[in-house]
Amino acid sequence: MKNITSFILFLCFAAVPATISYAQTEPLAEFPIKVIDNRTHILFDGPNGLPRPFLLDTGATTSVFFDTSDIPQDAYMDGEEAQIKFPAVGKSVVGTRVSNYVLRAGDQVFESQNGLLISDGDDLMTALEADFNGIIGQEIFTRYVVEIDPQAQIMRLYPNGTDLRQDYEIEHYIRLEDRTPYITFRSRLPWEKSVSRKNMMLDSGYPGGMVIWSNRHFMQVTSLRERKELVPKGMGVLTAATVKFGSLRFENMPIFIASSVPEQAQGRDGLIGASILSQYRHVVNFADNRLLLSPLKDEEGDPFQVIDGAVYTPNNEDFLIKFFGPKVPITPVLTLYTENSKNYSPFTDRQAAKQEKKSQ
Repeated sequence: MKNITSFILFLCFAAVPATISYAQTEPLAEFPIKVIDNRTHILFDGPNGLPRPFLLDTGATTSVFFDTSDIPQDAYMDGEEAQIKFPAVGKSVVGTRVSNYVLRAGDQVFESQNGLLISDGDDLMTALEADFNGIIGQEIFTRYVVEIDPQAQIMRLYPNGTDLRQDYEIEHYIRLEDRTPYITFRSRLPWEKSVSRKNMMLDSGYPGGMVIWSNRHFMQVTSLRERKELVPKGMGVLTAATVKFGSLRFENMPIFIASSVPEQAQGRDGLIGASILSQYRHVVNFADNRLLLSPLKDEEGDPFQVIDGAVYTPNNEDFLIKFFGPKVPITPVLTLYTENSKNYSPFTDRQAAKQEKKSQ
């Protein structure tokens, strides 16, 4: 899923002023998190007292557990089996239902009410590059308003109905279909002749930026000769382009355009992954169809970057690199500016050195 090729990703935003006063609400629970390969992992306590990472995944239809060692016997639901889909890696697996499985972090408790135990998930874990004990899926987002602060390394859970808009600069509408979140926007990518509507799944379990599953887009970015070379090998095209939706604008966003559309991806144009979300303190609010974002900054107001700069493809596909505009440098740099003023504030060498020192 990971490739060492890197691009500069420029992040732009237009601030949305808060005009309504909202009541402050205390979270129901707070859990430690860690960003690993751009993705948020919740750190629950293990039997030996050491933290165990669980991937937080908006795209997983149910929670998944790989370790049977501390699941109580009474949590198994009479051997009931069910299937779970992982669209980002094009896989489905069958597991045994478990309920009322309690996970703890200190005195904080989360109870999974309807997860799946995968006893033979080696292929899935390999595809997901899973160095974690399980996946907390959409059940947490349907039951709570979930606030994630990658910089402070904290996840907060609030009761549904909690309005946190006063604390965030950007709001975007998310549409739910079978509990799965989608961001729909209209844009024209460099290879398109006109503006088109794009229906993208919001998938925090995918560590990359954007994936496009569309035969139309693949035809537009390749020649006949290239398709004859790429399609038999399952290779795609990797490019970088400016993408804007709502008040969000990303310049030189890495985009992987697949040569074929996975069966599980039918009905969607692609996905937006964790390397986008991880650049923000953000709130996922399924109940009110809201995604709230504020860009990460350090104590001096400079951009704070937690993403690793690598390029990921869903199934570790190889790719042909093509550019449809000026080529971008390979040095990983993040530039943030407000869309209204176009006042560029580059992530300078000094700031980069400071960021590297912090990460050590």
